[in-house]
Amino acid sequence: FSLSAVVRKRVCSFSEELFALCIRSIAAPVRDASGRTVAAVNVTVHAAETSISDLRKRHLPKLLTTAAAITDDFVSLGTLPSTKPMR
Repeated sequence: FSLSAVVRKRVCSFSEELFALCIRSIAAPVRDASGRTVAAVNVTVHAAETSISDLRKRHLPKLLTTAAAITDDFVSLGTLPSTKPMR
């Protein structure tokens, strides 16, 4: 069992003061053409200013849209012609 393996399969991941006091964050994966997580995008807020509910309602939809757009761009890179010289 690996926590990072579980997180890689999720649509998003929340963090509540895990890495720093008073900091909440939410992250969404960026995937390659095979669906493998290759990066993530993140929103970080001050816990006293933004509730978990607000993070979910206001920030999560935009974060997921952004992660999906980056994923689409990343996947489309695989369809571009190569710039490497042929041998």
